[in-house]
Amino acid sequence: GYLAAGALIIEGWESCLDDNRQPSAALWESLSTYPGPVFLCGLTDWEPHQSNRARRMLRIAFAIPTYPHRYQMWEQATGEAGARVSAADLEELASKFRFSRTQITRAAHTAADIAASRAERPDKADLYAGAQAHASLKLGNLASRVVPRAGWDDLILPPDPLAQLREICDRMRDMYVVNEEWGFGSKTNRGISALFAGDSGTGKTLAAEVVAGELGLAVYKIDLSSVVSKYIGETEKNLNTIFTEAHSGNAILFFDEADALFGKRSEVKDARDRYANIEVAYLLQQVEAYDGVVILATNFRHNLDDAFTRRLDFVVDFPFPDGEYRRRIWEVHFPERAPLSADVNLAEIADQYRLAGGNIRNAALAAAYLAAANGKVITPAHIRGAVRREHQKMGRLLES
Repeated sequence: GYLAAGALIIEGWESCLDDNRQPSAALWESLSTYPGPVFLCGLTDWEPHQSNRARRMLRIAFAIPTYPHRYQMWEQATGEAGARVSAADLEELASKFRFSRTQITRAAHTAADIAASRAERPDKADLYAGAQAHASLKLGNLASRVVPRAGWDDLILPPDPLAQLREICDRMRDMYVVNEEWGFGSKTNRGISALFAGDSGTGKTLAAEVVAGELGLAVYKIDLSSVVSKYIGETEKNLNTIFTEAHSGNAILFFDEADALFGKRSEVKDARDRYANIEVAYLLQQVEAYDGVVILATNFRHNLDDAFTRRLDFVVDFPFPDGEYRRRIWEVHFPERAPLSADVNLAEIADQYRLAGGNIRNAALAAAYLAAANGKVITPAHIRGAVRREHQKMGRLLES
């Protein structure tokens, strides 16, 4: 028998369910006959399949607080923490981090801890650090967190893609005004979706880092080729895990190798082809429902279905850099303190070697190590040796 008929609260209800999202017969029997109230707490909606329904089940949804409420919570939490923030700072925090009251309180405490190590009051940077600490996702081997280290000056791109990247940041900042105050949120999806298209090494991952750094949000890199499974239903399960977890932290999701799932859908010939279309539709549904930023990266834009790209907010092309842009990339990858020989002509090197930005980064670093081991000054010979190694990695002969 039961010693007391107090309320029974089960946290993490999903962990009690089998592959059909149902509890065991014994557990359901125990819950059905429990004399007190029972609270099943989970992240998603759930419906019982059992026919023996000895009691009614009320369904109560707890939504993330709205922007005005989040603003008030941040204002209260930062005030209690003695933070040095302006109204504009609070507006940014409330807009970017769709946190619950508990998460906001914890973020403010973490910010106060960070500032206390300097014997100071927490400022905006500390609050962002505190918010990011509580926006960490538990995604296991499905994704890896990327720490943004690059800024706009590190991103060498033509004017149009740079302008689009800044538009993404502006849209995220003004999301509340447009969606809530102006009423567009009831007519469109509330998040931001973007496709970054370009050859390997042209700056797609770097651009995602810059956007994340500008917005002060965490960014998680997901290799779609590792998410897509040959087993029926497993891909959707992986995607559901990613998006469900991401909703709690409002992180930027960066899907690399999007071609693994989003290639042009060929004529349906067998069950696997039909199922691939279902997987694409499911991911599109998740992308459109996500109220944060989703970035999909591809090396082959021409392989993507036009019907898919039309449903994205941004399509940013990352062109292979020409000679002038290659020179600027070489320059940005040699720090001011780097001991470059006077006879190093980066313009000539850029014209001579047709490399993407990622390869230039690797070659600049390799040249520095070659110089450190031989002469302590980076010479044209060191750079040529590094470029030769980079070409070997790409499986081609050094261009003359």
